[in-house]
Amino acid sequence: MATIVVDHVWKQFMLRRDRADSVGQLLTRMIPKRRRKAPAEPFWALKDISLTMPAGTSFGIVGNNGSGKSTLLKILTRTMSPTRGHIHIEGRVSALVELGAGFHPDFTGRENVYLNASILGISRRAIEKKMDDIIDFAEIRPFIDTPVKYYSSGMHARLGFAVATSVEPEILIVDEVLAVGDEAFQQKCMDRIFHMKREGTSILLVSHDLSSIERLMDQAIWINKGVMQKSGLPRDVVLAYRQSVLEQNPQNPAGDFTTSETKRDSEDPLQLKQAFVRSRDKIIDTLLSGDSLNVVIVMENHGPDAFRGHLSLALRRPDGLEIASFSTLLDGTPLIFPQGTVRVSLNMPELYLTAGQYEMSVTLYDDNGRRLREWPGAIPLAVQSMARSPGLLVLPHTWQVE
Repeated sequence: MATIVVDHVWKQFMLRRDRADSVGQLLTRMIPKRRRKAPAEPFWALKDISLTMPAGTSFGIVGNNGSGKSTLLKILTRTMSPTRGHIHIEGRVSALVELGAGFHPDFTGRENVYLNASILGISRRAIEKKMDDIIDFAEIRPFIDTPVKYYSSGMHARLGFAVATSVEPEILIVDEVLAVGDEAFQQKCMDRIFHMKREGTSILLVSHDLSSIERLMDQAIWINKGVMQKSGLPRDVVLAYRQSVLEQNPQNPAGDFTTSETKRDSEDPLQLKQAFVRSRDKIIDTLLSGDSLNVVIVMENHGPDAFRGHLSLALRRPDGLEIASFSTLLDGTPLIFPQGTVRVSLNMPELYLTAGQYEMSVTLYDDNGRRLREWPGAIPLAVQSMARSPGLLVLPHTWQVE
């Protein structure tokens, strides 16, 4: 039995582009009696979206900002009506779509818990039994009797998620509001979503955390400019979406650092001219997990003498988590940089990373290990992998039963 059916849904908004093309027009519009409304132009936020979500399954939705993901969720939570098409939902829905939605700013956190529960048809007695769990999960006990208008965005998100997931919904709909929470709380939320999934709750999740979509969801869809581009297994949908992002935002793989930033630091003994990654004899910005790679650092010594020092490379996720580091200082391999241009290479026979976006930072040290200069995010690197694996690494392995 299907929990959610979206049948050829379209959504149109009428936009007014009230733009002044001259100072005279701008001054004219500032006079109320002479101001005229600009003609409205139609904008289709969703175009012919269809999906069927069976009971007990989980769906992830990916796409760029402004692609129509949140509009679809608002239609599913009935806070917005489709222009065309129909939706059919079976089961009690608990949703966290907009930050602070369903909260009255003048009510305390505790009063808003009761308010949200009543909207969902949960009795006061039933929610009182869960109140301590909600407060503890949200980690806001000292502020639970404070009006929520004084809450930070993170406190709003924590309380909203705690309420939405504590009322035992049959369908849970969550938008990217969790992005305002810290990393520890985001992981706590994902753990609860995984637990609810195991208990049979149907879950619809919009997230830019593509690894969570791949790890937790049964199916995924990719929406771009209101159109469903792809649906299917999460790893296939995410791979297609990542490839599209790379094509839309091409970067120069051989990063050139002969810019004003480098000129500004001309007093440094060495300057970073280029940093890039090679694989299979090509300069790349996208690596297939398991392939070999060659990191190339091109430095320029503009001083009068040769320079003896060290380089280190740090491989990080965009959130700053360091995955690996490589240092000539720790390896006991000092580098000599004669005058002019010097090319340094780091070779790795294979790198098994899970799919995602990464970056490498370059740091220069003197011969005594004193840090002289760092170039954070010098090398952006995307990794593609067909393996569906959580964590950071895809380690080669086999299974055997004896």
